[in-house]
Amino acid sequence: MSPVSFNRFIKKRTGKTFVNYLNDIRVGYSARWLVEKDLSISEIAFKSGFNNIANFNRIFKSIKKTTPSQYREEFYGMKRFL
Repeated sequence: MSPVSFNRFIKKRTGKTFVNYLNDIRVGYSARWLVEKDLSISEIAFKSGFNNIANFNRIFKSIKKTTPSQYREEFYGMKRFL
C-alpha cells in the first residue's frame, strides 16, 4: 500500500490523520501511566514515543485540555482504587 493510500485509509476509518491518530494513542497510554505508575513525566513521555518533552506537553494539553502534571494531580487519589 502506498503512503498516500494508507493515509487515506486511516482517515476514512478514524476520521483523523495518521499523525493525529498516533498522537491520540500515545497520549492515551501516557495518561494511563501517569495515573498507574510512579515514573517521572519525562520517562513516560519517552516511553510513549515522544522524543521531546515540550512536544509531549503541547500535544497532551491539546488532547486532554490539561498538563500532564495537573492530570496526575487530579487522579492522584484514584490510582489506589484502580
